[in-house]
Amino acid sequence: KCTDDPLWLEATEVVHKATPDFALAKVLGSKYLQLKNFDKALPLLNEALTLAATPADKAEINILLGDNANINKDKPAARDYYRKAIAADPANKEGYEKIGDLYYFSFQECSKKSSLAEDRLVYIAAFDMYLKAGNQQKMNSTRAQFPSVTELFELNWKEGESKKITCWVGETVTLRTRGKE
Repeated sequence: KCTDDPLWLEATEVVHKATPDFALAKVLGSKYLQLKNFDKALPLLNEALTLAATPADKAEINILLGDNANINKDKPAARDYYRKAIAADPANKEGYEKIGDLYYFSFQECSKKSSLAEDRLVYIAAFDMYLKAGNQQKMNSTRAQFPSVTELFELNWKEGESKKITCWVGETVTLRTRGKE
């Protein structure tokens, strides 16, 4: 692709500097994000956000900024950007899915290893986001990771109770189970 040519990047930057443009800032920011050149990607994406004219454009850039934060292992910041994307364009469900992914892949990080039921709460939080995103496939695979009836019983917890996730996720979820084993 021509966008893979370093000369394309240079030429596009020159054009963008002369006439700042949302589309060019977005394309350049995305390209630098892809190249893991975060020092160049972030200012361009922030500039694109200021140039964004529509809610859909704002959502798209916030998703990219969230991806940037996630790549840089800042999950709370990534979630904040994904939430901004949802707020900018509620019709765009990608932010919910991305938050669900953040939660789903936080199991190891959030696990206290004292109770499987408590450790698995992140999966319920992820499921709730996938539900909002309308992603049935991810909902199904995540539901299989819910605590079991036995795991809840061991803590004297009951389905329908609310529990707060104590790691960075910080969400309060309604207890559900994957069923009996």
